[in-house]
Amino acid sequence: MKNKTIHLLQSVLGYERYLFLFTLLKVKTLGLDRRKSDFIFFNKLLPFDATILVIGACTGITTIPFAQGFKQRNVLAYEPLPDNFRILTKIVGFFKCNNIQLFSFGLSDKDSATQMILPVVNGVKKHGMAHIDADFIQEYREGISYSTELRKADTRPELAEKKINAIKLVAENYELPILLGAKEIILKNRPLIYCELWQNEHRSAVLSFIQSLEYRIYFRQGKLLTEYSGSNYSGKNFIFKSKYE
Repeated sequence: MKNKTIHLLQSVLGYERYLFLFTLLKVKTLGLDRRKSDFIFFNKLLPFDATILVIGACTGITTIPFAQGFKQRNVLAYEPLPDNFRILTKIVGFFKCNNIQLFSFGLSDKDSATQMILPVVNGVKKHGMAHIDADFIQEYREGISYSTELRKADTRPELAEKKINAIKLVAENYELPILLGAKEIILKNRPLIYCELWQNEHRSAVLSFIQSLEYRIYFRQGKLLTEYSGSNYSGKNFIFKSKYE
């Protein structure tokens, strides 16, 4: 939707009601959204009883499909922005997905308190672009600041005894600290990883790190996974697969 339409809807409906209705519509029509085709492809690669970490769950548009219709799956969803988390909780309740556990903090390479920025562009709150207020993130700096908590995945009690089959990571240029904090989990479990990366210097750092863990980097090409060479893909949705699979 165009900014003017979104601004009108956020003004008339109220921000949180808009977010709920928007999320509900997107979940129900996910299969029609070409921008989610890489995610749908990734979801089909996972076993019916997978344990999945959703890091940066936002309002739940791609969290619900991991769980809905897969009663034996266990989905652990992390979302640090308070506004997003409230809608995520309502959406999970609406769809009655009892196999989703929700956590109202973010993940990083250490436990800490920090700030998040909810970007505001031409009066429109961009909930999907919310990000950690870190010096190395220069995009979408103008907006509303929120306090939040970050935790290291490798020390989280809810993950200690679980076999992690998959990770979906979307963190608006904060992916590297999150992966650093989950290094032990990744090495122990060798999960399949879906990661959204912008085309900037952060992408190179993330790809170098994941390769150091003996993962191969792929992207979807039609119905197949194609290995990334560094110049054969200009999109942002990557799938990391352990060399040992």
